[in-house]
Amino acid sequence: METGEDTRPEWGKRLSKCVPLPQRVIMSIMGFLSIINNYTLRSCISVTITRLVLARSYSNETEASGEVCPKPDETVDDEETPGGEYDWSQELQGYILGSFYIGYILGHVPAGLLSEKYGAKWVLVCGMSTATILTLLTPLCITLLGPYALIVLRTIMGFGAGFSYPSCSALLAHWVPLHERSLLGAFIMGGGQMGTVLSNSLSGALLRYAKWPWVFYTFGIMAALWILFFILMCFSDPNSHPYISDKEKEYLMKHMGRLGRDHNLPRFPWVPVFKSKEMWVLILAQIAHDWGFYVMSSCFPKFLNDVLQLQILKTGIFSSIPFLLFWLFSLIFGGIADCVIKRNATKATIARKVMTFIAATPSGLFMVLAVYVGCNTALIILCFTISMSLMGGYYAGIKLTANDMTPNYSATVMAIVNGIGGIAGVLAPYSVGWLTKKTHLHEWQQVFWLALAILTIPTIPFCIWGTAEVQEWNESAKKE
Repeated sequence: METGEDTRPEWGKRLSKCVPLPQRVIMSIMGFLSIINNYTLRSCISVTITRLVLARSYSNETEASGEVCPKPDETVDDEETPGGEYDWSQELQGYILGSFYIGYILGHVPAGLLSEKYGAKWVLVCGMSTATILTLLTPLCITLLGPYALIVLRTIMGFGAGFSYPSCSALLAHWVPLHERSLLGAFIMGGGQMGTVLSNSLSGALLRYAKWPWVFYTFGIMAALWILFFILMCFSDPNSHPYISDKEKEYLMKHMGRLGRDHNLPRFPWVPVFKSKEMWVLILAQIAHDWGFYVMSSCFPKFLNDVLQLQILKTGIFSSIPFLLFWLFSLIFGGIADCVIKRNATKATIARKVMTFIAATPSGLFMVLAVYVGCNTALIILCFTISMSLMGGYYAGIKLTANDMTPNYSATVMAIVNGIGGIAGVLAPYSVGWLTKKTHLHEWQQVFWLALAILTIPTIPFCIWGTAEVQEWNESAKKE
């Protein structure tokens, strides 16, 4: 509830006149960096695992058959090791890559409930601190305890990382007006793509020029620095911010009608939410997106390494290009959606549906096309880049729909939707490991045909029944 009384300390009032950027922009930048760190911590193992396990060897007949591409005719420096020492099967690698998402799923709902009750700042800090500490301990776990302990460690790590999206969703709901939400929301949530870009490219460079533990140490230290700056600079809502400017407070009050969290908010309306058709079609669309995204983020470096037989530095660079374009196009699609909504707020539902459709079927079609163009590396990377660019529409589509449907309970709804969608993060890497036991091209073709089907079919109900309108259950509990 708003009292209208300025409770800021004197130092905060003075500092508010010295900060050039609006605090909602600073919050968005730090939220963007939080998602970047979340994804570097989870994804750096995707490239690193190609140098942990024993190198794959193929016969001349296998290369001649087109099941894998001939090894590029390039000189390999003596310093580059083609493989590692761990004899982990493709299925075990799938379990390792997917184990993160078991904990990731479980972390969402507690994070959403805690963010609404106590504020998102410290929930996000606690979750990221857990993921950061365990990332720094990963080399020790691998060398001393083995792959099954690594699975347990990454499961717990995923639980902490699962706090990020619900917390960031709560920050968006309390800081950003509707007509700015598509662009700033896409900017924050798109940090996942930049995190994957940074993870893949920097991991490749570190693996080329340093020992593999430094991959985990580097990203752990970066995340620790972010935690420190976030604690000093960001707050759960404008009302608790000690040095927000009077001008920004007036602007947010005008466009949002409030500055703080409603501390008298009733308990989450579980029954109405799960009886809502709109909620279930949103969950289905989230599963579709997550499957396509996690196939690419977790397993694309393995495809480049196993089928194209690229060196580790090129694997890191080439696997990052599609995600860089993913992020850029998520901002473009977000800006377009904001323009549509600002002109006519009633068209928000149409904007969300159109963006979601663009990110589904056309994106999946280019994934499939990429594995039917032979061994032309440039053409393969181009097809995957177009695919991921189109997938950028998701962030102006389904990712912001939870905020539209329920400003009061956006953190918990995001937790439910993103948490259930995280099931794809468990199943997608394991399905890739199960389908690509020999790492042959025809096996990878099955992987991307499956991705196309899952991207398309669950998205259809959202395009029919999805909505960006505030739901009745957002206020019904308070009215009762």
